[in-house]
Amino acid sequence: MTKLALIAASALALALGFGLTPEALRLGPVPGALVLVSLAIGVACAASGGFPALAIASGATAGFASAVLAPSSAAAAGGVLFGLAYAERTARIRSPLARLVHLGAALTTGALAGVIVVAYANPGIPPAVRIVAVVVAAVLSSLPMMVDADDATAHTLDGIASGVGEPSRSALRVGADLRRTAHEILLDGATARGVHTTWRALVRLAEARHRLERSGTTAASASRASGSTTHPVIEMVDTRIREHVAALARAYTAVDAARAARVGLDDAALRNVTNAGETFEDESLALVHVGTTMRGLVNATPNASPVSDASREHSGAGRASDARESPQPTRDDVSHDV
Repeated sequence: MTKLALIAASALALALGFGLTPEALRLGPVPGALVLVSLAIGVACAASGGFPALAIASGATAGFASAVLAPSSAAAAGGVLFGLAYAERTARIRSPLARLVHLGAALTTGALAGVIVVAYANPGIPPAVRIVAVVVAAVLSSLPMMVDADDATAHTLDGIASGVGEPSRSALRVGADLRRTAHEILLDGATARGVHTTWRALVRLAEARHRLERSGTTAASASRASGSTTHPVIEMVDTRIREHVAALARAYTAVDAARAARVGLDDAALRNVTNAGETFEDESLALVHVGTTMRGLVNATPNASPVSDASREHSGAGRASDARESPQPTRDDVSHDV
């Protein structure tokens, strides 16, 4: 869901940027450049999923460069705009090959988007057609989002971990790995806000630890000899970093365990399937019993036919004997009646 929302936000920002590019260029050098720079910053922030300093700087540079190149080449302007707008996200891709693919996709789709929008920017073209062109360009230029990038917080923690000593280095790397997998665990509102605050505090502690590492590198031995408080402060920060990582890991583990227990206790589907199976078993046994009974009746029918024939013969013989015993009318009786 996060990736889909990011693609939608980026597509909207790109659609507004490319839709207003021709009009912005007609405003004049300074106003047009300001409009393009603002829209480019929005594109870069939407692509990054936040407001990091690198995204804002690259977005501003992209807007200025595209404003300069747009009058001469729409393809070059679009490629530079999207290539720089995706710069922060490109830096967060861990694989070199994937990073190269992401950069190439940003440049290519940006160039195509610029050509499409400028080709339909003529005021004589119906507005509906121009809107369709902008939407197509926005969707096309959001294709680099299909390349997975590292989480911003995890990327920051990994970068800081490489510049600090132990034990914070291991703790920060553990926190970065936790951040990469924790986004799959859904949290409720209050818990999510608390966890988000803890992540921000961990990043601030990591940055403070990095500053202490850089400031104390040249004077480490002198500070220890003079009894300076630099070393105790470093120990305190290291402890706080470990505590934050442990608290986050415990929170995610507890939420995941509670959700698993809730799923395990919810046996309604199991009961429904069990009841359905028992019902079908009873139905099948009843059908077998009825079939056996019917076969028994069919097999018993031929044995009863001789008795019926004998009874019919007996009734026929009785009617014949009654006919013989009854007196037949004589000729005199018939003449008398006449």
